[in-house]
Amino acid sequence: MAKRTTMTTPLGRKIEGLTGPLAQVKTYEAKVGGKKVKVTIPEDPDPAEAMVEAIKENLSPAAVATIIAYLQPVRVKDKQVQRSVEWFSEQLTKAVGGNAALNQLMDEVRL
Repeated sequence: MAKRTTMTTPLGRKIEGLTGPLAQVKTYEAKVGGKKVKVTIPEDPDPAEAMVEAIKENLSPAAVATIIAYLQPVRVKDKQVQRSVEWFSEQLTKAVGGNAALNQLMDEVRL
């Protein structure tokens, strides 16, 4: 069962919401034109999804395919760095539409 909670931000704004499995979007009160209104607080986006969207908006699919082609053969001794490079390559692959789309792009770019 959801439980109503209220918290105060460092700026003195009250944020009301529900906790538990039925939690709703959190809100805070603000004054607009002398009237009190409830303003919703947007959820934080998933950082990986935000990065993929930024890649899609700023780089051409051919550019992303080229970056992936240079990342794929990278091998480093530090396992954490290697996992990070592989993860980044996977995120880039998602940005171009998956492995099939990537292979087609690499053929088009002649990689």
